[in-house]
Amino acid sequence: MGREGIEPPQSKTADLQSAELTTLLNLPEVRGDTPILGVSPSQSQPPTIGPVDDRTLKIAVLVAAHAIFLSAGALRILRGRRGHQLTVKAPWWIQYYPPLVWLPFLVAYFQPFPVDLDQNVQFAGLALGIVSALFAAWAMWSLGKSYGIRMDIFEGHRLVTGGPYAIVRHPMYLGIVLYHVGATLVLQSPLLLALTALVIAPYTAIRIAYEERALREAFGERYAVYQAHVPALLPLVR
Repeated sequence: MGREGIEPPQSKTADLQSAELTTLLNLPEVRGDTPILGVSPSQSQPPTIGPVDDRTLKIAVLVAAHAIFLSAGALRILRGRRGHQLTVKAPWWIQYYPPLVWLPFLVAYFQPFPVDLDQNVQFAGLALGIVSALFAAWAMWSLGKSYGIRMDIFEGHRLVTGGPYAIVRHPMYLGIVLYHVGATLVLQSPLLLALTALVIAPYTAIRIAYEERALREAFGERYAVYQAHVPALLPLVR
């Protein structure tokens, strides 16, 4: 047979190259602003973080409060059992202010009756809540073994006037009140706002009044001098 009628065999490499070329030609055109895996490659419009859902913010503000809860538990363990130097007589609901003051927050957390607030306002509230909770925890740890839920004075109890106690006489209570203001914004809750103004603030003021009497009785002139130089709850307001 003559060589003219026989086609020379093509190599496998040529076949692969032809297939790759065909695939590339059939690919859709990718524009510069086409999202890839949900992210836009355009440098003029960098990828942005979407809004955070309300549930995440609620959990975040609840976690912030645990700086206070866990501090109370840890200090109770560190303090152990000690004898009383002074037993304060006060109604039970005043004595157990530290756990009871959180009841309005729990009610509003599960049923906030929310209004629509800008998310930047919610973020500001979360920041206030975190800072306030840490401030209250700082005050508790500054007391150390002198911290207690009740207002009783124990053996070895000391009058602390430094750290947060150089700013106000009751920094833990200031932190708790401000935390509720921040939580009000996070939860978008007019209910918590009303409870903070009508329940938590006056409740805190009553607790402070009882506590001041006990401290004056326990520390006498030392506390009177401290009281004259440092405001009770609001910095710069005596």
